[in-house]
Amino acid sequence: MDEPIDTNQAVNLIRYELAITAEQARLGIKKILSRRGKRLEVSIPAGVIAGSTIKLTNALQLTDGQPGDILIQIKVKDEKVAARVIEVNDGNFEQEVLRCQTPVVVDFWAPWCGPCRMIAPITAKLAEEYQDRVKFCKLNVDENPLTAAKYQVMSIPLLLFFKDGKVIEQIIGAVSESAVRSKIEAVL
Repeated sequence: MDEPIDTNQAVNLIRYELAITAEQARLGIKKILSRRGKRLEVSIPAGVIAGSTIKLTNALQLTDGQPGDILIQIKVKDEKVAARVIEVNDGNFEQEVLRCQTPVVVDFWAPWCGPCRMIAPITAKLAEEYQDRVKFCKLNVDENPLTAAKYQVMSIPLLLFFKDGKVIEQIIGAVSESAVRSKIEAVL
């Protein structure tokens, strides 16, 4: 889930945006919304379309301790670009990252993190450009605490550059495309 984009205190209404793939929109999916240290499971129904809004009635009672609703607007990702950056998790991190024969860039991020959203288009562009030489992955730290803890992720966005299963470079924070590109070239 992305961070709130609008707050209206008069009616206690919080708005989020959620980007899902066309396949997830077609089949439906469950996502976790993290807010104020609380986690809510959100069911996105099958057949949802871009621009749809899902209302979580009185969900603010659970997260903020006060009455109010959460509205989630659905965005459908461009799958051609999204397919180049693989979402990894605690369960498949070893297989997808550590055992990979090519260098891997892992973007440790969270949906509420503004700088993370700034770096995402850069990694998507570079994933397209380096598609046969470097693997690009992203790991949501809120949903995958074991891997985040293993790599001592204290600040996001964090890009870790792996080669032969070991971290050899890192970038903390939102940086320019040229900064990411220079680290990739150093890894190659």
